[in-house]
Amino acid sequence: MNLLTKRTIPLMITFLISFMSNFAYASEYDLTPSNIIAESAVLINQDSGQVIFDKNMNEPMYPASTTKVLTAIIILESHDLNEIVTIDPKSPYAGGSHIALEIGEQLTVEQLLYALMITSANDAAEALAVFHSGSIEAFAQVMNEKAAEMGAINSNFVNPHGLPNPDHLTTAYDLAMIGRYAMNNETFRKIVKTVRYEIPPTNLKGETRYLNSTNSFYQGMQGSNTLIDIRGNRVPIAYEYVTGIKRGYTDEAQYCLVTSAENGDKRYVAVVLRSTPVGMYSDTRQLIDLGLFGLVTHTLHEANSVIETISMNNTRKTLIPAITTARVVVDLPEGVMPDQLEKKINILPNIELPVKKSEALGSLSYYYGDTLLTSVPLVSQDDFAGEDLVNNLTQFFGSEKRPLFSPAWFLNTFARLLIAILLWRTIMTAIRLKQLKKRQKKRTQRV
Repeated sequence: MNLLTKRTIPLMITFLISFMSNFAYASEYDLTPSNIIAESAVLINQDSGQVIFDKNMNEPMYPASTTKVLTAIIILESHDLNEIVTIDPKSPYAGGSHIALEIGEQLTVEQLLYALMITSANDAAEALAVFHSGSIEAFAQVMNEKAAEMGAINSNFVNPHGLPNPDHLTTAYDLAMIGRYAMNNETFRKIVKTVRYEIPPTNLKGETRYLNSTNSFYQGMQGSNTLIDIRGNRVPIAYEYVTGIKRGYTDEAQYCLVTSAENGDKRYVAVVLRSTPVGMYSDTRQLIDLGLFGLVTHTLHEANSVIETISMNNTRKTLIPAITTARVVVDLPEGVMPDQLEKKINILPNIELPVKKSEALGSLSYYYGDTLLTSVPLVSQDDFAGEDLVNNLTQFFGSEKRPLFSPAWFLNTFARLLIAILLWRTIMTAIRLKQLKKRQKKRTQRV
């Protein structure tokens, strides 16, 4: 784990939870918890993590197959897509949706990831987990550690697919943070945007497997033409702005959906848990529209902007620029301007040299009244070793206030004289040796 990750986990936990409930949205997209069918829901800005809408977002819930978002990103960050997975003796017997894997069958990591995310194959989830960690239990431990790094601190995962378990719980907010993190991975984005995929014959299967997405937000997928009620209009579920991510269902979890959407430079992640077959799409569509069209996104700082310069109290008085890691944006209702926000800079105490590039130094937060809108880490712009090349003696003699004939003066004078004497003796010795060699040479020539 790098320095940025180690030091920003507490910052993420503290700062990324923020609320917009004090704002009145533009009337056309006005949204209250009563408008949402799901028992739990959240909308966040994918770039900033700002919470735009919240309905019981921290309530522990069963996530069903939305769990697989976390499974997929762990595998993507740990394995090459072309690695071969030999199916273990237990994975083919995973319950629920599957692609009929067989013991000893060989597929690539890439093929299993597409099966995981497109058709929600539970056998693929278990096969990948065992391939990664050796067992489901060991992989679950990795899942919980990774989730915490993402800021998902109110979750407990016990399996890679989300099949019912009383201890397998998460929250809408945690799933949004996991989805936000995953969507920064280019391969993940490609997989979750794919609507059809083929797995060719394997060593044990002679037929091609044809996979189709279960996400009705994609045009042409099952249910995409079903009409839903959006602000009094009946419109198809299919929605051009959706870019992912994953739906899920179990009797215990009911209908769950994690969705990413973007329009121009505006990107959001919406989560609904315990909704209905159609309600999960109408809920999500309303949330997405609120972000994409109901608010104005303001860029407060570009990526790598210097927000604060930290002065270290060492001899060299090292100056460390603290910069933003990404573009800092905030969503505000029409009529609320950035100059109405309160800016707060928090620098970590007891920062010590050396400081590494991208090491966390603090955070930058913006408030509207008492409401925290967004907070981002501030990191070091570069490496700063901080060696004190100027020692106390030279610093003393560079001062105009030094007293005459102080102990330091005598010490420094003695040191200089000693060096001069040693240097003189070295030179004289060299001269004498040279003269001696000349005399010996002359004697040799005479003989």
